[in-house]
Amino acid sequence: MLGDLKFAWRQLRKSPGFSLTAVLTLALGIGGVTAVFSVVEAVLLRPLPYKDSARLFLLRERVEHLMGGDANLSAPDVLTFARENKAFTGVGGFIGASFEASGAGAPFRARAERLTASMFPVLGIEPILGRTFTQQEDDTSAPVTVLSHALWQERYQGDPRVLGKTIELDRRPYTIIGVMPPEFQSPIGLGGLAPCDLWVPMSLTPVEKGAEADNFDYGAVARLKPSVTPQQAQQDVDRVTAIIQAKLPDIKLRTSLRSLKEETVREARPVLRVLLAAVALILLIACANLANLQLVRAAGRRREFGVRLALGAARRTMLRQSLTESLLLSAIGGLLGVALAVVLVHVARTSLVDVVPRLNEIAVNWPVVLLAIGLTGITAVLCGLAPALASMKAEVLDALREGTHGGGQSRGQHRLRNVLVVTEAALAMVLLVGAGLLLRSFAKMLATDPGIETTHVMTASLALPKQDYPTQERVNAFYGELQRQLEAMPGVRAVGFSSNIPIIGLNSSRLFAPQGYVKKPNEGWSLAANYLVAGNYFDALHIPLISGRYFDARDEQPGASLAVIISQSFARHYFAGKDAVGMHLKVGPSYDTPLPPMVVVGVVGDVKPNHLDDDQMVQMYEPVSQAAADLGSLAAMIGVVGDLRVVVRTASDPGALEANFTKVVRQLDPLLAITDMQTMDEVVAATESSRRFNTVILTAFAAIALLLSLLGIYGVLAYTVTESTREIAIRMALGATREDVVRRTIRSAIALGSAGIAAGLVAAAGLTHFLKSLLYGVQPLDAAAIAGATAVLLLCAVLAGWLPARRASAIDPMEALRNE
Repeated sequence: MLGDLKFAWRQLRKSPGFSLTAVLTLALGIGGVTAVFSVVEAVLLRPLPYKDSARLFLLRERVEHLMGGDANLSAPDVLTFARENKAFTGVGGFIGASFEASGAGAPFRARAERLTASMFPVLGIEPILGRTFTQQEDDTSAPVTVLSHALWQERYQGDPRVLGKTIELDRRPYTIIGVMPPEFQSPIGLGGLAPCDLWVPMSLTPVEKGAEADNFDYGAVARLKPSVTPQQAQQDVDRVTAIIQAKLPDIKLRTSLRSLKEETVREARPVLRVLLAAVALILLIACANLANLQLVRAAGRRREFGVRLALGAARRTMLRQSLTESLLLSAIGGLLGVALAVVLVHVARTSLVDVVPRLNEIAVNWPVVLLAIGLTGITAVLCGLAPALASMKAEVLDALREGTHGGGQSRGQHRLRNVLVVTEAALAMVLLVGAGLLLRSFAKMLATDPGIETTHVMTASLALPKQDYPTQERVNAFYGELQRQLEAMPGVRAVGFSSNIPIIGLNSSRLFAPQGYVKKPNEGWSLAANYLVAGNYFDALHIPLISGRYFDARDEQPGASLAVIISQSFARHYFAGKDAVGMHLKVGPSYDTPLPPMVVVGVVGDVKPNHLDDDQMVQMYEPVSQAAADLGSLAAMIGVVGDLRVVVRTASDPGALEANFTKVVRQLDPLLAITDMQTMDEVVAATESSRRFNTVILTAFAAIALLLSLLGIYGVLAYTVTESTREIAIRMALGATREDVVRRTIRSAIALGSAGIAAGLVAAAGLTHFLKSLLYGVQPLDAAAIAGATAVLLLCAVLAGWLPARRASAIDPMEALRNE
């Protein structure tokens, strides 16, 4: 065995081009498929990290003809389902929250969730230290909290004596009663958002409990009883919905039951399916390329086998050595593939933060490693041994007589190699078309106008704790002083504040009714992206004024009418043919509500509230100074507005302002946490990360597939030139020019590439519709993407044939015939 290994190593070293290509082919196939399937298995196939997770379901509500899709529940409905259901062992409610956390090192903004006391038992997860909330603590708004394992390690160094200590949340002391295990993720964290730092009791306020058919932001997880099927549970959900419906005669409510697992991975599923399909194509191309390499190599060694047999070598010994050589090749490629898989999985865990959930569960899947190694290894062994067996069965004199003129190559072997090359090119064509579609989509997204100027703008989040800023007057005074000090700094052009900023996604939307607007049949609620603004917000983001005016001192006078600024698309849709300035609208589903009207004082340009590739939504802006005005129930819902994004426009690099910004805030309030400090260019880039990742990864796969298929075309043509040396020499002796030889060889490359393109286009026509959910502004059969992929593959096929063509044209006819 040792002798066979040494011989195999010498043989591979003698053919470095073949060996390197084969090893890289194996590594790419094994490493790629292992890494992607490891992600898919962890995210899509593995059960959720909860007890008997298949019996966990989400409750989702929809108001028929008014809401565009299913949403979470309103707060009263969470309580109703928990109280009235008969199909579940428990129903837990949750909603995202954030707090200024202090008393555990430097102040920071803690990501949190408000949970009902039933949530932890419903999920079936116990803390590793202490306990979770009791129902009494939930009912009485007790200031207790449960920490995540990460926060416990980071801020308390894993101290087991942390129980009973306090942490200040929004400057109110909360007692730490428990620590969750490291693998625990709450439903919000499972959905792909940043994991939570801590959990506090839900403790619904009287206003929240009375918000029937309003604020559908409260999630609800239910656990099925062991004897109840999902179909039976849906019937029980319909029964409870009828109880809620009886209180809401003006709307039609529908509640559905969704698997928690399916809802968790729903958005990531299309991306991961595309990646899995792409890497499966890579593996097929790798196997086809490996088979071709082995077939070409074995056919080229036919004379060698003949010589060795003539010198007395045993056929069994030669077969064993060929097997050892194939196994050694597979082992080297397999080891490199495993190393590549480990690297790719690590990259996935750091690169997929905004793309897929459950990242902390992703690890190399060793059964898949073994499967990929087995598949490619079998391909290498079979394709290496089959020609070797055929060569060794031939007569020795025939093998020696054939020499170098290729008589040993049968038409069947030639056709098989061509079929493998065409298959590689076809699979590469599918990936090239897919990559072209995503590149076109990405370009369309980058060309989308966000409606703001992002250069030279810095933004940061501030959240004033209600404990120290209980009134809107105190809040306004803080932000007014902050604006004054910032605008006094050299290079600062404008400073504004808003409850949200464009592009990052909606924090809130406003239900409104425009004056004089008549809805079309079955038209839903009128919703607008809502921004509460202060300072010079519009100047800071360069949002243009179309008509009317911006907010000014008139809107802050006591008794002033409620003012609102709307976007151009808002005015165009709801006040078509009229001057929108001076028109009125009301918050709520109908203009007949008792709330006071808002007067439109200005119309500004449209901005993108959500990511650039999301649908456009109309916008409305209200002054922060009027947000807590005496508006009855509306004021109770809004309350004091202290959580705002600061937007600062500078004359030069906004990053240089960060240190001075922090200094000013610390002077005004030393304990205030500053979060999300970044430039607007960085904000935009972060929202593009998901589509950028999809584009980059599929383009990389397409490039790998193209490289492998080109190696296949090159290998076949190079071997064809070598075995056709005698034929080429005779043609040149009879008058064929070197240009004729080059054209003939390149024609062969174009023929192989064209056949692959034709087959790939047929496959792409059937497969690219799976990319539809990932495309923006581009159809699945986009002519430009298909034309681009065709041109790239044809050009590369010509390049792959160029080197063999040059070698063929350099043949000296007399020298070649003399050697024969």
